[in-house]
Amino acid sequence: MIPNDNIEKYLAGQTTVAETEELLRWVNESEDHKKEFTEACKLWYALQANKYNSDKAFASFVASHTPKPAKAKIFPIWKKISAVAAVAILTIGCFTLFNKQPESITVANNNATVETVTLPDGSTIYLQNGASVTYPEEFAATSRTISATGNIFCEITRNEKAPFTVTSNKLTIKVLGTSFQVNSTNNAYVVVETGKVQVSTDTQSVIIEKGERADLTNNTLVTTTNTDLNFLSWKTGLLQFRNTNLSQVFSDLARHYNCEFAYTKSCADVAKMNLTGTYQDLPLAQVLQMIEAAIPEFHYEINANVVLVSNSK
Repeated sequence: MIPNDNIEKYLAGQTTVAETEELLRWVNESEDHKKEFTEACKLWYALQANKYNSDKAFASFVASHTPKPAKAKIFPIWKKISAVAAVAILTIGCFTLFNKQPESITVANNNATVETVTLPDGSTIYLQNGASVTYPEEFAATSRTISATGNIFCEITRNEKAPFTVTSNKLTIKVLGTSFQVNSTNNAYVVVETGKVQVSTDTQSVIIEKGERADLTNNTLVTTTNTDLNFLSWKTGLLQFRNTNLSQVFSDLARHYNCEFAYTKSCADVAKMNLTGTYQDLPLAQVLQMIEAAIPEFHYEINANVVLVSNSK
């Protein structure tokens, strides 16, 4: 027989040692008992949180559950547990059941290609090589927060009741529904493709809209119109240069291919050269060969993740 009074009294913190032991024995007699006890706990805590009458809550539980006959299975281990320990075990079990926090999921992109992550709310995050994102397996009802490192692009599902926040080691970005790029490396910046976002540091906050960017320069946020044709090239695969200074070309290539450029002492003329060209979905070595054909004054050697630029003369 289900110890109705014991369940209600236990949840209200009013059971004696003997009554708690009786409840423990009953719970462990069958899977049906465990299930019904769990459902009683769920209903109790849910209604308590909404300040419902506890008597009505338990009456509702009893009315909707008819005990199923089960063969008695006594587990001798419970006889060895003291009454104090038994109360503690049952209490901890309920606390764990109803206070479980969502698990965090981390995705790191260690591949040369772009990694795509779909969040629980349907938002999409694109990760460049070397980037990572951490998010809960389930968002809260009134807020959505993720953390990121490296270079990412976000397409956020609009939900005015649950603002979306991206945190990095240097910047915090808050949005409602929009698409934007976050770069949290040494030269941190945010570029908005659609919508509007708020970009903040510990001491400053700015709002930028479509076609604008915020750069963290000397620990100060500077907002400008975005004139960078290639800010999203790592995602689209398209690189465009229109009479672009060669030093800027190398900077764009470094970001696109997640590499570094180093120069020999004889490369002082790099800043004097400009390049015009379009490159779509090409490996770095092939792009450098085409640039060398257009500007033969310089030669390029790739060593691991570093491109060495030297004078061809």
